[in-house]
Amino acid sequence: MPDSSLEPRVLKVFLASPSDVVEERQALARLVRDINDVLAFLAPERRLSLELVQYETHAYPDIGQPQEVINRQIPLDYDIFVGVMWRRCGTRTASSPSGTIEEFRRACEKRRHGHLPRIMFYFCEQLIPIPDATELEQLKEVVSFRDELAKAGFTWTYPSHSDFTEHLRGGLLRAIRDILQEESRGPQTAVTTDRPAIVDSSARAEMLDLAAGYEEIRLKEQSGGARTRHMTAVFSQMKARAAGVRALLDEFEKSNAPGTRLAAVAILQMFPDARHLDWLAERLDNPGVEKPFVGYQAAVALLEAVRALPATECAQLNLVLGKARALAERLPTDSGRLQVLAIAVQEHSQKCPAA
Repeated sequence: MPDSSLEPRVLKVFLASPSDVVEERQALARLVRDINDVLAFLAPERRLSLELVQYETHAYPDIGQPQEVINRQIPLDYDIFVGVMWRRCGTRTASSPSGTIEEFRRACEKRRHGHLPRIMFYFCEQLIPIPDATELEQLKEVVSFRDELAKAGFTWTYPSHSDFTEHLRGGLLRAIRDILQEESRGPQTAVTTDRPAIVDSSARAEMLDLAAGYEEIRLKEQSGGARTRHMTAVFSQMKARAAGVRALLDEFEKSNAPGTRLAAVAILQMFPDARHLDWLAERLDNPGVEKPFVGYQAAVALLEAVRALPATECAQLNLVLGKARALAERLPTDSGRLQVLAIAVQEHSQKCPAA
C-alpha cells in the first residue's frame, strides 16, 4: 500500500524537438508510461511518477509569438530536459535559431542556479536524403548546434529512429536516480557504488564487439569529422549497454585494448563511481596514455561525476579535476576536453563552494 504520509513526487520530463522526430516523441511518451507502470507495481509506497511535459498538452493558443507563448505557459519547473534533433533545427524565434534551441538554453540557465533540470540532448544518426536548399540550411544549424553541445558534454547519439528508446531508457533512468539521490541524501551521505556481480555472457560479448569496432574505426578510417562521428556512435551504443556489464569495470580498466578501456569510460559516464576518479583523470594524458577521443569521453565522465556524486566527494573531485586539467593542457590544440573540464570545474564550484 502507498504510504499516505509521503507527498506524491512527480518528476516532470520536458521534451523539446523540431517536427521531424515524431517517432521519437511517441517513443518517449510510451517510455514514460512504461516507467510509471513499473514504479506503481514495484514501489507504490514511494508515490513516485513521471509526467511528460510538451507543448501539445501543456500549452494552448494565445496572443504572441509561438515560442513566447510556450515559454509563458510552460514554467521552468521541470526536473529533466530531453532534447532531440535529426535533420531539422526548427523555426527561428526572436532570440534563437529555433524554439528547441531556445528551450535548451532556458534549461541551461536554470541549471546554472541549482541541480535541476538534468539535461540530455539526443541526435539521430539515421541517413538523410539529399536536402534541398531550405533543408540544407536547417541541417547546417543542426551541425552547428551539435558542435556547441559536444563541447559541453550534453550530446548523446543513436543510430536510427527505431533505436531511440534503447538509448534513451538508460539516460532517463539515470537522471531519475540522480535526482532522487540528490533529494534523499544529506551532505554526509555516501553514494552506493556496489555493482551487480553477475554478467550475462551475451552482454559481455556485445560490449567487446563494440570495443573492437571502435579500434577498427580508429585504425582504418582517416582522421577527421566522419571518423569522430563513427566513434561517437559506437560509444553511444556502449553507454546503452553499460548497465549489463558494470561488474566488469575493474577488468575493463586494466585491459591493454584501448577499445575495452573506452568501454570502462562508458560505464563511468552512466554510473559515476568515486573509486575510479583518479583512473579517469589519467585518461587525459593524451596521446601518451590514451588517444584524444578517449580523453574527451573521460572528461565527460568527470563532469558526470561532479553532477552525480555527493558532497562528501567534493575534496577528491577538486584534486582530480586539477590533475585532469593539468594533463589536458599538455595538448592545448584539442580544446574540446578543456572546455568540458572548464564546465566541470564551474559546476563543482557551485556544488562545493567550500572546496
